[in-house]
Amino acid sequence: MLETVKNKESYNMETRLGKISSKRQLTIPKDFYDRLKLGENVELVLEKDYIKIMKLKRIEENFDDYSDLILKDLIKEGYTDEELLKEFRLRKKLFPIAVQNMLQDVREQVKTDTRTSEQLNKELFEED
Repeated sequence: MLETVKNKESYNMETRLGKISSKRQLTIPKDFYDRLKLGENVELVLEKDYIKIMKLKRIEENFDDYSDLILKDLIKEGYTDEELLKEFRLRKKLFPIAVQNMLQDVREQVKTDTRTSEQLNKELFEED
């Protein structure tokens, strides 16, 4: 069953029925999976009485991996030569973990925020 819904902003949204197995596994329609170029994992967000399923974006997929910022900090801290290379590799490896921790902190703060996702999207992404 395919349904296209348009709201006042002419935002196209497709909805489908999904099947949940006895093991609580949800099947995502192939064309949705392909269009979003999903991998093995997705992010699930529980909001009131519905679940958002979003493509999981990892730091490694981003164009800017922040190597320049890491190097700048290391140089300020006085690292040189082999020490610089060793510490750079370590921090670059730990960077995705730090980002995930920051995201978790934000999620905790959001728990007390009473704005709806629509209000937040409008505040963040719409121009005045």
